[in-house]
Amino acid sequence: MRKPQRLVTGVAALALIGGATAVAAVPAQAATSAAVGCQFPTGTTGTTGTNAHGLPEFSGGSTFTKPSTSSTTCHDLNVWKGKSGVSYEGWLYYGNGNWGACTAGYVKYTGSPIVLCTDVLAGTVMGVTSSSGAGQSITIED
Repeated sequence: MRKPQRLVTGVAALALIGGATAVAAVPAQAATSAAVGCQFPTGTTGTTGTNAHGLPEFSGGSTFTKPSTSSTTCHDLNVWKGKSGVSYEGWLYYGNGNWGACTAGYVKYTGSPIVLCTDVLAGTVMGVTSSSGAGQSITIED
């Protein structure tokens, strides 16, 4: 009789653990299904130059960090709002003082959002320069 009782107790314990797991999984699934929307931080444009090691660098403007959640729906660096007629260029920081301009180069803003960098990895530090110089007010979408 003891063996069946242990078996029943073991099954009940597994059912309880399984039930607790299912209950705990529901909030996690809900959080995963609600993708983090695009972020719209504001800041200013900076300038580019060469650092002490001869590498291109971005300075003097706002830096933005790509959201680090894997469920972020925005994978690019876009200028959402800027000054019409001004061209903007995206910059990404690769570490050790190494900045690089995005392959799109300078893109003219005409009142609609423009893509400066594509497939930006989560956690990447970014900056924007403009054809009108540093200090230009912008809103990015990342």
